[in-house]
Amino acid sequence: MEDKHLFESVCDVLACHGFDVAPPQAAGLFVRLRPGRGLLVGWRPGPTTAGPAVPGACDAADVEVGDEFQHLRGALTLALSEILTTSGYVVTGQGVDLFVAAPRVAAHIPSPTTADPVTSRIV
Repeated sequence: MEDKHLFESVCDVLACHGFDVAPPQAAGLFVRLRPGRGLLVGWRPGPTTAGPAVPGACDAADVEVGDEFQHLRGALTLALSEILTTSGYVVTGQGVDLFVAAPRVAAHIPSPTTADPVTSRIV
């Protein structure tokens, strides 16, 4: 599967399940392309969700998430993993994020608009 198609397909599946992908460098749910390999999917806290300020931290990505948000991140990661795995993608843990790749064999990924299996989405 072509990188751009994989990116768009995963974003479509997430949108179909009610998730909004944040723009690059913004806090929130992100999908980042790893050219030729797949995607990295995860969540980055914003300034109001980050734990205590860390001296010398450059941005929110460098600040550890407070303990109260670890459970939230875990639940979100589990939900994203289940959604993407059920949709036919290969999903593996990558630290606190998920690495998402296209299926190795043709799978029937439901169309986000009709829920009908559409094999061509991954070809």
